[in-house]
Amino acid sequence: MRRWTALPLLFVMGFAALMPEDASQARAADPVVETFRTADGVQLQGLFHKSEVNPGSDPVVIMMYPPGKDKDMTKGDWKGLANKLAAKGFNVFRFDWRGHGQSTDIKDVNKFWNIPTPNNPNIAPNPFSGPWNVKYITGAPVGKFANKRIKNDLYYKDIKDPVRYAPTLLLDLAAVRYHLDTKNDAGEVNTSSIYLIGSEVTATLGMAWMTAEWNRPKTAPNENALGGAPRYEYVPQPLFGTITEAGEDISGAIWLSGTRPTSVRPQLVQDWVSRGATKLRDNNPMLFLYAGKDQKAQADADFFYNQVLVANPPKTSKLQPLEFTKIREIKNKDGKAIDLTGVALLGNNAQLETEDTIEKFLQFLQKDRAKIVRKNRNFDKPYFIDLSKFGLIP
Repeated sequence: MRRWTALPLLFVMGFAALMPEDASQARAADPVVETFRTADGVQLQGLFHKSEVNPGSDPVVIMMYPPGKDKDMTKGDWKGLANKLAAKGFNVFRFDWRGHGQSTDIKDVNKFWNIPTPNNPNIAPNPFSGPWNVKYITGAPVGKFANKRIKNDLYYKDIKDPVRYAPTLLLDLAAVRYHLDTKNDAGEVNTSSIYLIGSEVTATLGMAWMTAEWNRPKTAPNENALGGAPRYEYVPQPLFGTITEAGEDISGAIWLSGTRPTSVRPQLVQDWVSRGATKLRDNNPMLFLYAGKDQKAQADADFFYNQVLVANPPKTSKLQPLEFTKIREIKNKDGKAIDLTGVALLGNNAQLETEDTIEKFLQFLQKDRAKIVRKNRNFDKPYFIDLSKFGLIP
């Protein structure tokens, strides 16, 4: 990889030499509304901002807001950042989590509720998220439900314990990846380079999903590779022969006030990286941004940087320092600490330079990946994630 020898200096100087915002943001085209389905049958809605440079060859940025009450992809200045990045050669995709915004329809009630289908009365179609859906969502079908209306919508208010239900959101990310891969195969984007930008608890969700991607092939295995099975169904699915992991496509991640929910043990997050996806640390560079007066975000950024990724290991360690993974406090132009969290760090680029910092980091990483050609993925449906294999149980 090309070395960015000036990176430490740029971070110390606060990117003082960055160019001002491009006036083309004002001319940015409206994003396109797109719907897609998760493996367990939820229809999600997203907004696609097409790159203004060369979309079929340009990378994709996935933006993630923290799930929660009254949260959706319209809250905060995600659109302003998306327009800025689209003008610089990045396709951008924003979406609503299940139960949020416009992502409230359950299109396949059998899969969602793990109910046997009429053609397969003895087979439950979804042992992966079905138990979570039944346990944590109000209105789950019980007893003799054959002649009754089965709940076919999902709103945040229906989730009994949003924190413990959160691992099922990994299926939403898996559906986003599948949706973008179909756009890749149609020549609309290039999923050989995918970047994540997330706020608050999405840092934990994102790392769990990246771990899953390092346990999944980047292209659909052929029939012989699966030992006769016709399609790839779930992660991690046993495969035969040599595969190239989908984690290679994740070019980097940026976390705005990235945090770890208390329901997720610190050791579990560490195990994802040190055991579940040993290549993640060295191949998926990250930038942790936080405000100085946000003590939780600062502490969690330090946890991710020093304990999970061990970005600056002791001299006695066998690990090498991570040259491109960085941690940085966002300050105002006067150099004073600020008290903002998550997406609130966006929308005031003139004072905070958050958007410029993000753009600079992405453009630097992408220079090493610009020549990676688009490759067809050939998956025919979204994949499940076996949450239990990653230490997550309902």
